[in-house]
Amino acid sequence: MENPQVHVKITINDLYKEQQETNKLLIQLAAELKSLANLPEEIARLDAELSKLKLSQAENSWIPKVVWAAMASSMTGFVMSIWQLLGGSNG
Repeated sequence: MENPQVHVKITINDLYKEQQETNKLLIQLAAELKSLANLPEEIARLDAELSKLKLSQAENSWIPKVVWAAMASSMTGFVMSIWQLLGGSNG
């Protein structure tokens, strides 16, 4: 049994093309890593904005309650006025 050897011809041009492709991929990877470098600061900024928004909503949550209470009070007053006009109470 003979051991057949496969001969592959690799030229400098082939190596140069591979090196160019590797450099291109390294540049892309570096660009992606640069965009990820400021990710912690961006997350901290968004978290701070979210906290401000939650605080603002919590500070303003009393407004709808007051509006509903005023509406209920005015409706009760209106109904009582109609009741008085119609002679609803004998007092």
